[in-house]
Amino acid sequence: MADRNTIRLRLRELSKRFGGSPAVDGVSVDVLDGEFLVLLGPSGCGKTTLLRMIAGFIQPDGGAIELDGKEIASPRRMMPTEQRNMAMVFQSYALWPNKTIFENVAFGLKLKGLPKSEIEGRVEQSLRLVKMDGYQKRYPSQLSGGEQQRIALARALIVRPTLFLFDEPLSNLDASLREELRFELKELQAGLGITSIYVTHDQTEAMVMADRVAVMQRGKIEQLALPKTIYERPTTRFVSSFIGQTNLFRGEIRTDTARDGLVEVLTELT
Repeated sequence: MADRNTIRLRLRELSKRFGGSPAVDGVSVDVLDGEFLVLLGPSGCGKTTLLRMIAGFIQPDGGAIELDGKEIASPRRMMPTEQRNMAMVFQSYALWPNKTIFENVAFGLKLKGLPKSEIEGRVEQSLRLVKMDGYQKRYPSQLSGGEQQRIALARALIVRPTLFLFDEPLSNLDASLREELRFELKELQAGLGITSIYVTHDQTEAMVMADRVAVMQRGKIEQLALPKTIYERPTTRFVSSFIGQTNLFRGEIRTDTARDGLVEVLTELT
């Protein structure tokens, strides 16, 4: 049962540089238990690098990552990915073409050496959750893109992770299927209560799925807030221009016209 008063993941002044240029620059975020946090921004803003540091694929140059109060990554310490109890769903599905759906989904449990009967039961349960029960004997090449992404999700679910990580998992799908799956994924995540971090450049996806949105640019978080707040009250010029359709005006307040709490503002469209 998720407890929204509990901090599941804490990022403290996290930074990473590639070739002298900052990819992530002093990011601090507390992610609550059961929360669906979306990292939103254009290509090259640092959102995927941030996700990969959380997953354990990249070591930070500065700052630290804490999971359930325990430090798992810093410039001095790097807990191996397989010990973090996280599951990641990729854009490319990453299914083994020569293995059946059952074998793909069961792979993580086989590595753990679980009994055959338990593996079979959990595979069936995971496939049922993503509406793919009955597909155990098929191969990935016999499935559509949407079906393959459901299998990738089932494979992540079966290990019962503490944290779900999503790297633009719906971007390879057509528009109508993407819309269908984003609602299904959000419903599934909310029902299971698994803390999730989701990377996307799609504003609609972020607004529909997120509990909170972190808008990123040049390795920094420009604004972190509820989707409604991000849309209606952007705090920076970048956020206001990136989210929705925006008309920007340059304004100058005429202080000599103040009266009854009102001022005159001279504006021009930028």
